[in-house]
Amino acid sequence: MNIAYLISAYLDPNHLVRLVRALHIDAHYFIHVDKRANLDAFTAHLKDDNIHFIQDRVRVRWGTMLQVEYMMKLLQAAVDYPLKFDRIFSLSGQDYPVWSNDQITDFLSSLDHEELLQGICIDSEVVEERQRELYQVARPVINIKFLPESLNLKLSIVARKLLKTFGYRKDLYFVDNQGQTLSLYKGSDYWCITEDLARYVLEKYHTDKTVRKYFSDSFAPSETLIHTLAFNSPQFSQHCIRYRGEYPGLARLTPLHFIDYQPLIHILTEKDYQRILDSGKMFIRKAQTGPSDTLMDMLDRDRDDNYTDDYTTDEE
Repeated sequence: MNIAYLISAYLDPNHLVRLVRALHIDAHYFIHVDKRANLDAFTAHLKDDNIHFIQDRVRVRWGTMLQVEYMMKLLQAAVDYPLKFDRIFSLSGQDYPVWSNDQITDFLSSLDHEELLQGICIDSEVVEERQRELYQVARPVINIKFLPESLNLKLSIVARKLLKTFGYRKDLYFVDNQGQTLSLYKGSDYWCITEDLARYVLEKYHTDKTVRKYFSDSFAPSETLIHTLAFNSPQFSQHCIRYRGEYPGLARLTPLHFIDYQPLIHILTEKDYQRILDSGKMFIRKAQTGPSDTLMDMLDRDRDDNYTDDYTTDEE
């Protein structure tokens, strides 16, 4: 089975090395490192032929189309690679596997056309008003190149507040260039899809300006754009994981990862070990060199197929 892992990273180069070494040795890794970070620190110990770092990097700002931009670069790199991938994962540089590589491969092999992409329709009366309003508020991104980033951020907030004050609200749907009405869907940044769906998303993103326009001032478009395209596609919607009912929280919309968001995203340690096993999830987020070392050692012993206790990348 041909597997591609798309990984977004911005800190903890040591953990990225450990993550890649823990996963399939025959997979391909397409990695984007935030433009703010020192790329050399990440590439120094990851030089194998199956590891591909994105050179045209994005200076990421959370909750904006800049997150979508780097994801599209990762997807494009994967589909342009001269190998047909059966499955394409989206991970962060602070993830870690719970399942063994054999378990992951066996599970993926058991799938037919299923897309491991979960979403909920925000354009629905069962979604509470507080959640709906997050996506009705327009959030224009000010990015004047000669201004410092902090000032651009402040200007973006001012623009958002002005639009809200004057009563402007975004619809929870839009009409694409073929006249189809697309309802807004929300999910997680972390998923596993087929290359066919990846190609569909890229084609739609690059050729349909209504898509880019709608999401350009949306809240957290990395959690909505791909999901909206997939769930409104006659070809792919029936193969995605549709959540029906009231908004369950982002952790429940992340199909493959154990994540603790209460009250903020929690750095996982050995104290979380049993909760992780009980969840049955394939990955954890978030793990960090130091606080999560003992937990990852425990998971590696369970996984057993790549276990080693030497993941140090810094020179002694």
